[in-house]
Amino acid sequence: MYKSLKVVRVVISLLFILCITAAFLFFVNRETAFFALFLKVQFIPSLLALFSGGAVAFLLILLLTALFGRVYCSTLCPLGVFQDIVTRVSNLFKSKKQRRFKYDRPYNKLRLSILVITGILFISGLTFPLVYLDPYSNWGKISNELISRSEQVMHNLFANIFPSTVFYRSYAHFAIGSFLFALFFASVVVIISAFKGRLYCNTICPVGTFLGLLSRFSLYKPQINKESCNKCQICVQNCKSQCIDLDNQTVDETRCVSCFNCMQSCKRGAITYRFQIGANDEKNIEKKNTEERRRAIIALGLMGTAIAAKAINLKPLVASKPKVTGIAPPGAVSIEHLKKNCTACHACVAACPNNIIHPATTEYGLEGILLPVLGFKHHFCGYECNECSKVCPNDALKPITLEEKQLTQIGQVEFFLEKCIVHTDGTDCGACDEHCPTKAITMVPYGETGLFIPAVNTNLCIGCGGCEYICPAIPDKAMIIRAMHVHGTADAPSLDKQEKIKVHDFGF
Repeated sequence: MYKSLKVVRVVISLLFILCITAAFLFFVNRETAFFALFLKVQFIPSLLALFSGGAVAFLLILLLTALFGRVYCSTLCPLGVFQDIVTRVSNLFKSKKQRRFKYDRPYNKLRLSILVITGILFISGLTFPLVYLDPYSNWGKISNELISRSEQVMHNLFANIFPSTVFYRSYAHFAIGSFLFALFFASVVVIISAFKGRLYCNTICPVGTFLGLLSRFSLYKPQINKESCNKCQICVQNCKSQCIDLDNQTVDETRCVSCFNCMQSCKRGAITYRFQIGANDEKNIEKKNTEERRRAIIALGLMGTAIAAKAINLKPLVASKPKVTGIAPPGAVSIEHLKKNCTACHACVAACPNNIIHPATTEYGLEGILLPVLGFKHHFCGYECNECSKVCPNDALKPITLEEKQLTQIGQVEFFLEKCIVHTDGTDCGACDEHCPTKAITMVPYGETGLFIPAVNTNLCIGCGGCEYICPAIPDKAMIIRAMHVHGTADAPSLDKQEKIKVHDFGF
């Protein structure tokens, strides 16, 4: 039975990690609606989107934990599955003795401290610790910066070999800081997993700690039959969570991820996965159970307070006040909303067909590092595109219709006459007018020169960046999009608005 359960778990876990990773790959992530379903069935995204469509996924994860323990960590979490893959691959290069795990005492003070600090900051309106700790979001960064980047390198190699049939993809949104963080995080997880199995999950990850504390109340738990067990150590040697204590013949349920390795390997059937109500009632472990219950109550209190803070939209108690230079993607509502809900999974970065969304550095302040920000150096925000708002699982980018997106002001254009080539070179241009989809820019007579100069109507501007991208002024653009701290609504364009234009060069 346990062999069949393990096969089912492995199949589902592979399905989730493949589909979540595919959402960040260029050649398969065009089906945004399909892959977005897998992104939303993650703990932190469903928590952040609790009041806007994530309730079902969030309650499902809690229900699975209440029934079966930490099956989320072993089956649905892509980073958890990745750790298992690393452990299995590393075993191919180890001796039989080196492959054996042993029981390791939990680092309860460290793991609980990380959970409490992260929870308090989340309650206060700051989600930036989740940018660096949330398992799904970090897997998103790994997928986007390492796996997708490798895909792009291979694609461009073929483009160099077959230039007439394979197009070259530019590295428009490459961010060295985000790449280095993803590389560092992946390296740490690989090293830990290769030698210590699920140590990251059971020590650092706040999601693993929280679900582990809840698993104390789960209905199905692993249990060791003391009469059948001969302490042969086979189950311990196969436990990647290193949570089986044969001296006391107990399993640390807060660290067990229900992988079924121990049950499948036990020759005597001494360890089983069975229905239990409450904790074991042996007197010699009652003190430990009381301590675990106390921790679980703390976790539940943090969760309840966090949900309440989310419901009343509590503002951050502490935040930097930088000059806002970053332009948030459509659907972000405001910079504050983005900071409170985004964990920098970079699903929007991968989904953007024009490659204009990239990880921020200091555009939003220190607490906004790695969050998505728009740049118009290599392209502009497509008037007929709302892909980024479709894939966001956190509610950081609210889903908006194409009609809503076409009236959403993410920024406003500022025109610098002294930099315009009509003024500096005395020549006709009009590129900005030709590429403005809402006709916020029109050409008017420029004095007695016989030339025409741009005139801007900011009420029509949505900040798409078409004018900034296409402006031929060098080195400084004459058209610059300024960020809006709170997104607005533009006036509807007139019926003679510019239709969608395919840009090949400057459109002249």
